[in-house]
Amino acid sequence: MSSKARRSAQMVVAAILIIGLMIMSVLVTVYETHSLFLRTRSPVVREVVGAITADFKRALASMLAVATRAYFNYSEFRDLTDRFSSYGMSMNNRHNFTVARQVAKTYLEYWRQSITKAYGEYGVQVSYEILQLDLSKELGRQRTVYNLMKGYWYLPTSGSYAYAKLRLNITAMGFYNWESDVLVGLTLTVYRKPISVTGQNVTIMINVRQDGSLDYSTNPPSIVGTPYGRLITKGWVRIYYPQMDASGRFTGKWLQAKIRDVTYAGMGNYSVTFEPSLPVLTDLKGDQYVPIMVVVSDERGIVVEASTYYYISFAVWRNTPDALIYYDSSGNKKTLNRPSDISNEVYTLEMSSNLSLFWLGQKLSVDPALKLPPFPYIPIKQIRVNVTLDGTTATLKERPIQYENWTTVVWHGVPVDYPVGLSDPQMDFVKGDKYNTKLVFQVKFPTTNIRKQYVTLWWYDDLDTEPAVYQTQIQFIQDSTHKDVWHPLYDVEFVDQEHQQSRGYVNYYGVAAFVLRDPSTDYAFGPYNLHGFGRYGGDLQHYRPYGTWQVYYQYMRYSWIKAPIRIFAVLNTEYVGSVYGDCGTSPCSNSFYSTLAIVQIVNGTRYIPVITYIYWKNTRSDYGYWLMTEMGAGFADYFAYTKSSSYTNQTFVYTYDQVSSEGVLIRSNPGILLTHWNNGGTGRAVILNQAAVDLLQSIGGAYASFSSTAFGGSSGRQGSIEADFWPYNTYGSVSAGKFLRYWTVVFSYSASGSGFLNLGINIPNVWQNAYIYASMFQEKWAPSIVRP
Repeated sequence: MSSKARRSAQMVVAAILIIGLMIMSVLVTVYETHSLFLRTRSPVVREVVGAITADFKRALASMLAVATRAYFNYSEFRDLTDRFSSYGMSMNNRHNFTVARQVAKTYLEYWRQSITKAYGEYGVQVSYEILQLDLSKELGRQRTVYNLMKGYWYLPTSGSYAYAKLRLNITAMGFYNWESDVLVGLTLTVYRKPISVTGQNVTIMINVRQDGSLDYSTNPPSIVGTPYGRLITKGWVRIYYPQMDASGRFTGKWLQAKIRDVTYAGMGNYSVTFEPSLPVLTDLKGDQYVPIMVVVSDERGIVVEASTYYYISFAVWRNTPDALIYYDSSGNKKTLNRPSDISNEVYTLEMSSNLSLFWLGQKLSVDPALKLPPFPYIPIKQIRVNVTLDGTTATLKERPIQYENWTTVVWHGVPVDYPVGLSDPQMDFVKGDKYNTKLVFQVKFPTTNIRKQYVTLWWYDDLDTEPAVYQTQIQFIQDSTHKDVWHPLYDVEFVDQEHQQSRGYVNYYGVAAFVLRDPSTDYAFGPYNLHGFGRYGGDLQHYRPYGTWQVYYQYMRYSWIKAPIRIFAVLNTEYVGSVYGDCGTSPCSNSFYSTLAIVQIVNGTRYIPVITYIYWKNTRSDYGYWLMTEMGAGFADYFAYTKSSSYTNQTFVYTYDQVSSEGVLIRSNPGILLTHWNNGGTGRAVILNQAAVDLLQSIGGAYASFSSTAFGGSSGRQGSIEADFWPYNTYGSVSAGKFLRYWTVVFSYSASGSGFLNLGINIPNVWQNAYIYASMFQEKWAPSIVRP
């Protein structure tokens, strides 16, 4: 390199150094000026920022307290919660966290405006941003705070949280873009296994954590709560335990325990001793626990509710026989073996809040060794059900569940349960004074080698949980020509006082019945008549129940969610009417008998249960008294019934020609099965429970009969199946005060197909495909509840 080039390079380096020194001098001057400015104004900035941040945290905590106290017990904390009624908070919305969240946002906007005015001289601009916060470290399961507030309750580790990023500018002091993450929360862990259980009390250990430190190494940020040591001095703890009856069975009712001692053990841990003593239960994993609920609150009023268990588990045992005995018309003993595929054996079970289970209104037997803990005190919408399909826990998966509102009334001196609609899913699943919720789910036994299916009822911890929407094949349609429930196998048209004219069939003049129709062609197979008495000249069943069916098919408050398992039609009437027009469209009388009938159209099944109550107000006498009739509309070519006699289920089969030759075929002593079918192998049966058979015998005596009327209706050909206390040509009396309770089941079947014997062209024996399912509707073969 030449000397000239070297001198040029040296000059460049020197120039750079001089420029650098000048820049550093400027930076130092700026820094000193900025530092002087900060020193003169930072106390004010710090004070304003600190005050606003603390106030925002208090506002956030207050809103979380309002939301959680309303969710836990609105009535108890009404002095607080009612203050926000103008924002939308109410008793009716107490289990709606969306409403609580909107209340909080409305209040925080009011807070924001108030802060802006209070610090107007500083030019304060304040806002907040709703972000996500990971709770997996805190709760031990994947959960997140989002949309400002969240609650995760009813499990052994539960919590309530609110989280937002506060943003702040103080324009008058040149302070911009300040932000701070603000978290308020309370976490409760109940250690499931008790420390001690004596004859008088129980001691448990709990851990309480408040707020916590944020970990920004995760996305979204996560927290670990700070141990809370002020529960005794500033907060409170409650324990609730399940009531037991004299036999040691849990009733489903919760009571507040008497706390004898609370001791702080450090690091947020407390031992709590309470009375009374409780049994120690063991779950499916072998873990022990006492069934309790623990509720804590901190000094800010934030509430958390936790339970010591996650689920309720039991098994359903199938009791129906697979080798069926019957006798033919000659008295010869026969054995009918069910096919291995019995996929039509589907039980629609009900579970009440007092832990009783029902099938067709019959309370099921429960293994005394099975100790079912009650559901925690939770909203109905949280509850779900898992059921196995193959008898192994490998198929223990979530299945549809339905929430129904039932009431118990004294109906003509007798306590009677009947549905009054689908539930409001936001209400608590507890036994009420007047109304009670039943959980409805289905247990299927697809093959004969399965005797036991497992059921687990569990609950979501997320307080924002909504009732599930399940696919269903049933639908209610009501318009000027329809009052129908559609089902893939049949369309059920309900005729009554408001829908008198059956499409293309007959006018029922206000008499309540239901008509089975072909779902493809809308062809009417004829009505099912609930009850009938007397003759009108030569016409039969003069006096039948008159009134209006109430159909329940959607949830309260969630009208867009339709009944996934069954649709109810309920008739409760004091009147009788006539289909013959002699009373016009008005009832004929209210002095004969009262009727309460519950009809269920059940998704995924072939049966329609009809639970019927009849009360006779006065003694009446006439020709003919019918327990029920199912008309045929010329559909049937064959008829069969089982006879209640010295033989068990002796079966008689008749052709339509035999029926028509007699006009009205009458045969004595009807048993559990009445059925008719056509030459195509399609049939409908009416299966009677044993109570119905016993009523036929006790009221009708030797005159109790199965009958079939050959002629009638618009086609001229009828072909009905009827259960008579005494037939149309016999005069009899029924006494005042007579009370009848029974159920019947309308069952659709065919000559072959899934779940049936393959009878092929053996048309005279098609009745057997109804008979192989008749036992599941009999009281003595009802399923039982056993240990899993």
